[in-house]
This record gives sequence, structure tokens and C-alpha cells, in this order.
Amino acid sequence: MSRIVRIICILVGILFIISGFVKAIDPLGFSYKLDEYFEVFAADTTKVAFLSSFFLWLKNFSVYLSMFFCVLEMVLGVMLIFGIQMQLTAWLLLLLIVFFTWLTGYSAITGKVTDCGCFGDAVRLTPRQSFNKDVVLLVLILIIFAFRNRVTPVFRKFGSLATFSVASLFFTWLTIYCFNHLPIIDFRAYKAGNDIRKQMELPPGKSPDTYATILTYKNKSSGETGNYVMTEMKDGEAEWLKEKNLKPLPWQDSLWMQDHEFVSSKSELLVAGELPKITDFQVWDNENKDVTALVLDEPGYHFWLVAYDMPKANKASFTRINELAVSSEKNQIPFVGLTSTSYEQLDPIRHELNAPFTFYYADGTVLKTIIRSNPGLVLLNGSTVIDHWHYNDIPTYDQVRSKYFK
Repeated sequence: MSRIVRIICILVGILFIISGFVKAIDPLGFSYKLDEYFEVFAADTTKVAFLSSFFLWLKNFSVYLSMFFCVLEMVLGVMLIFGIQMQLTAWLLLLLIVFFTWLTGYSAITGKVTDCGCFGDAVRLTPRQSFNKDVVLLVLILIIFAFRNRVTPVFRKFGSLATFSVASLFFTWLTIYCFNHLPIIDFRAYKAGNDIRKQMELPPGKSPDTYATILTYKNKSSGETGNYVMTEMKDGEAEWLKEKNLKPLPWQDSLWMQDHEFVSSKSELLVAGELPKITDFQVWDNENKDVTALVLDEPGYHFWLVAYDMPKANKASFTRINELAVSSEKNQIPFVGLTSTSYEQLDPIRHELNAPFTFYYADGTVLKTIIRSNPGLVLLNGSTVIDHWHYNDIPTYDQVRSKYFK
């Protein structure tokens, strides 16, 4: 039994390290997910004022909570693999997995958070898949908890302490580094090398959702109504007709058509298809005119300064940003800003910062997905992403030119 428990410890430990790592390299992204949970909980507890206020208050600490949970997951994974302090480790694992199981169960039941963020952007799981995964983990951790006294440490006291210390320091450094710069591995659709325009299209061989138009007809004599479809059913779709109590419309039967009158029609999903990786990229100007093509399809090299929330953006970085923008424009390299801040809020801030470039507007969630920095810099060639920079790493024009404009 001890060997089985040891194998379970290694497997669960590896899973916790992987789960923590993919979030630790993008702690800001995980904090956005925590914000989403806090907002849902606040909305669902409006009848209990102090609870609703508490969840909204927690949003102020989402970044710190994100970093804490990332490091905790990875450190617990290491402690589990090496059998370090199994009494404490088993208790913390049990408390953590009970909390995660409740969280994913809540998402699965309510459907209000469509992606738990368990594995960041690396692996997207539905709420039901996340809940099932946590139930399996809960069972495994209960086994570890029950037999925690049988797990012997791999190293002696000093070795265990050294392993714990090195792991804690390294994972903490990694998380802080990725927060102060950018994810060292980018799993998002806007990563360097991706063509945004192509990411907005379905890959070859993939089909979009297929919908059937359901028509309701009423018998003129009896007043009875029935639902029918005009869509020609393919193999395997006849079962869908049976489940929905639908029949093919006998439109070629002139007598039947005379005896029935049309009531209504609606569209319903017949076969779930694929979606492009990017479905919501849209840019507009001060007059709400769509300028997506203007911004995205600019020929040659061009810069985007992405600041999803200008009032909260790092203002000190605009000295370097403005210098880069001026030099870029002098060398015919277009430079524009993208923000979700309203014009009324943006205009005084833009003048305060002396930003020498035009701002356009886009959805805040999209901008937070493009780059994990507020503000952040993106270099494109046409619609292809070339590079990203955190506001702590804004380059000079000469640095960009020597690397890319050859």
C-alpha cells in the first residue's frame, strides 16, 4: 500500500506543479480570473450586503492572491513528491482541493464562470470537466491524507529543508518576475508569431456551428400546432429530429400546405462546430466608427500601445513610450493607442501625459488578453504579431530598429 500511496503522491504532486506553473508564468491573467469569480459571488450575494461588499473588496487583492495560490500549489507539489512535512502537506492539500472542488462545482452548476482557469490559458476546461477533475483529485488526496503517516521523506531533515527553501524561493521569484515583465511562455492567440487576421478565421477543414430553422405551423381546422424543419438532415441528424419532436416540412404536399398556416420560426443549434481562436477583436474611434481594418491591416511595421485602463496605467512609463512614438512617426512607423477607457476619462489623461499618438477603443477583456501589462507595447508587421513589451521593458527606437527594421 505504501508504494501505491507514493505513486499517488508523485502523480498529484506533478499535477499541482504543472497547474501552479502555468498560472505562475501569467499571474496577472489568473488575477483576472479571480476578479471574475469575485464579481459573480458579489452579484449572487446582494441580499447579504456585507458578503457582497467583501467579495468586491477582495478584488483589491486579486493580484496578491493570484501569486500566493500559484506559489502554494507548486510548493505543495514539491513537498508531496519528496514527502516533506506530510502532516502539514496533507492538511493543506485537503483544504485546497475541497475549496477548488466547491469553486468548480459552483461554476458547473451555475454556468456563470465558463472557464475555471485551473491551467491558465494552456488548457481550457469546461466547468464540468474542471469539476470532474477536482473530484478525482479529491479522492486521490483523501487517500494521501488517510495514509500520510506511511509516506517517508526522501531526504533527511536538512535535505528536506533545503528542498523546501529552494522551491519556495525559486517559485516566488518566477511568479514575481513574470508579473513585472511578461509570461515566459505565451499560450494566447495574440502571441508573437501569430497572424491575428488568420486567428479570426476558421482553420482549414473546420466547420462553424450548424443551425436548423424550426418552423411552427398550425392546422387551420383543429388549431393544433407542430414544429417542422426545412433543413435537409444528414446522417446522424435524424436522431436530433426525434429528440426535438420535429418533422421535415412537407412543403411539396400542396394539400397539406393549404390546410396549415405559418405561425413562427426560430433558429436552433443543430451541430456544434468550431470557433476561430479570436472572435471578439474589434476597434472603433471616437465617433463609434469601426476602424478594425485600419488598425489591424496597416501594411509594414506598426506599434500598438495597449492600455486597457488608462486611469490605472503606469504613468511613469509614458516618458519612454512617448519618445518611442515620436521616433517611430519620424521614421514612418505608425503608432496608435488602444484602450477601453471612455473618451471623457481618456482625454484629460492623454493631455496630462502628452501622448503624441491617436487612441482608438476596444473591449477591455480583449486588450487584457493581447498583453499582460497596463500599458503594454505590441509590434506588428501587417496583422502578424512580432513582439510584446511590458511597461518595465519599453525599448528605444534604436533597439527596435537594430533588431527588426533591417
